[in-house]
Amino acid sequence: GLMVGLTSVGSGSLIIIALMALYPALKANQLVGTDLVQAVPLVVSAAVAHLWFGEVDWSVTIPVIIGSIPGTYLGAQLSSRVGGGGLVRRALAIVLMVSGLKMLGASNAFTLAALATALVGGTLAWALIRHRLGFDFFIWQARRHEAAARAAREATGPHKED
Repeated sequence: GLMVGLTSVGSGSLIIIALMALYPALKANQLVGTDLVQAVPLVVSAAVAHLWFGEVDWSVTIPVIIGSIPGTYLGAQLSSRVGGGGLVRRALAIVLMVSGLKMLGASNAFTLAALATALVGGTLAWALIRHRLGFDFFIWQARRHEAAARAAREATGPHKED
């Protein structure tokens, strides 16, 4: 329930993947918000139908709701404070990958190995792509260089900008 609330992965895994593909310029928090807006009416109507026919297992429903409420709050707070860039998008991709593997029946060991491979391999692949394009390996290095250049400019005193 907490992971569902944090990531909205349970409400629209396929929809969020489609949104990521169709609208690559959307920020991650906009993707999650858009996914939730379409998911809420869908989930409410499905819940009403299942309640109507008595197909609700309350021993599962109650813990999921209890976990989802703080997860939803935390997820909304995090997504509004974290930039819409790569961190949230990568976290969504990782959660979707892990949930997809588990839905396909992958063992915990295989899922953990895939997760480690994605984290390490994805980070290294991204660093190599950045390097080939002439950027620093990691964004934090670029930010450190920019901060040092800014400090050096400020230390030399006022200057006229072109």
